[in-house]
Amino acid sequence: MSANIINFLIFPGGVFAVLFALILVSLERILVARLQGRIGPVFYQNIIDIVKLFNKETLIPKDAKDFVFKFAPLFGFSGMLVLIYFLPIPGVYSGVKGDYDLIILIYFLALPAISYIIGGGASSSPYAAISVSRELKLMLAYESAFIIIAITIALYVGDGKGVFSLKKIVDYQLQHGAFLFDWKMWPAFVAFLIVLLAALEKPPFEIAHHNDADIMDGYLIEYSGAPLALFEITSALKLLVLSIVFQIFFWPSTLSGDLFINFLWFILKTIILLGFIGITHATFASYRADQGFKFLLKVPLVLAIISLILVLLSIKGLI
Repeated sequence: MSANIINFLIFPGGVFAVLFALILVSLERILVARLQGRIGPVFYQNIIDIVKLFNKETLIPKDAKDFVFKFAPLFGFSGMLVLIYFLPIPGVYSGVKGDYDLIILIYFLALPAISYIIGGGASSSPYAAISVSRELKLMLAYESAFIIIAITIALYVGDGKGVFSLKKIVDYQLQHGAFLFDWKMWPAFVAFLIVLLAALEKPPFEIAHHNDADIMDGYLIEYSGAPLALFEITSALKLLVLSIVFQIFFWPSTLSGDLFINFLWFILKTIILLGFIGITHATFASYRADQGFKFLLKVPLVLAIISLILVLLSIKGLI
């Protein structure tokens, strides 16, 4: 079996990615529960839930578009698996070598939201229709900020020319220092954290999904069985992908030349980011749909533009 197949099917993608991502979701649930004075589930609870879903019957609404309804979950799931295979993990996995994988990242990161929109629209549920509308608006808002952050980093690394290789972005920071500690990138860092919450639909952006008091389970309201399991796995994989992207963009530091030590360091940095997500989840209530959309257009987008301006001024030698 070739190294590429192992990397895609076993580590860092495939089996490892799915299991680790589901454990991360369970750990976040435990943290939120403890912060709210509850016990929470066991750390492998989400793995149990997925196994149960795969053993349940798949029900398809009478008015649903059958083919689209069934296969929409595969769209986002396969996209996340491919993306994890492409992404470098600093000090652990070099990723797939390419000069334009940052562009691939931007495109593929939108696939889960697109699969939610397609699947929810195919279900013919009025609740899902409202959820799809909200998801589309939120995606347009946070994707705009994410693209500007990515362009800012590409210009900074290339000294104005634009470097779209994730490996080169990592290598630049390993040589010159992480962007997390560069004041010009602090606005982009804050913007990324906000985009992270919006992309994962965590409070205060729990607007299109899991909004039980408003639209119940949103675009997934009609899903059950294996398709629902695939959607839940996709959501977990997206959390893992964004944690890797966070480390590539802002904190790709390694502790040594030892792969195992760097792997443990990667796990620790992921858990630190998960702690931030859990604390915000337990602390903030969700915005209304219009409030969340306006906030994403005003705050992270403006912060990302500020970093872009600072980087351009730095390249010109003005600061």
